[in-house]
Parts: sequence; C-alpha cells; structure tokens
Amino acid sequence: MQVARTHRPRLNRKGCKLCQMCRYLCPDLAISLEESGGFMVIDLRYCKGCGVCAAFCPEGVIEMVREDQGEALSRGK
Repeated sequence: MQVARTHRPRLNRKGCKLCQMCRYLCPDLAISLEESGGFMVIDLRYCKGCGVCAAFCPEGVIEMVREDQGEALSRGK
C-alpha cells in the first residue's frame, strides 16, 4: 500500500551554505548538488516528505510545507 505524501520540503537557496547535510541524511536520496555546484536540488519525484532534511539543516533554510496548501510548518527549532 502506497501512502500519499502530505508535506514536502521547500529550500531557501539564499541561506544555504552547501554543507550537504540534507543530502547525506535523506533516506530517499532525493537531494543532490546541482551540476554547476551552485545550489542543492530536491527531487520531489523521490521525496516522501519525512522532514529529516528540514529537521537537521544547520542553517534552517529547509521548511516543510503542506502538499495541498503550500503553508509552511514550524521546524521546531
């Protein structure tokens, strides 16, 4: 049984320091460094919306938003 994703990550590229912590911790391997190396990319085709990337981002630039409304949710930090 496949469960629909209820939340998705949204990345603020301006504050990202390219530490790649999100990439290393993503259980779905949905995050990568863009080919030019200038910014991180979240591939929503693979993301299940678990929120690990947002929870462990040291800069706090990833937030989880509701899939249906686009509302930002608190990261709890």
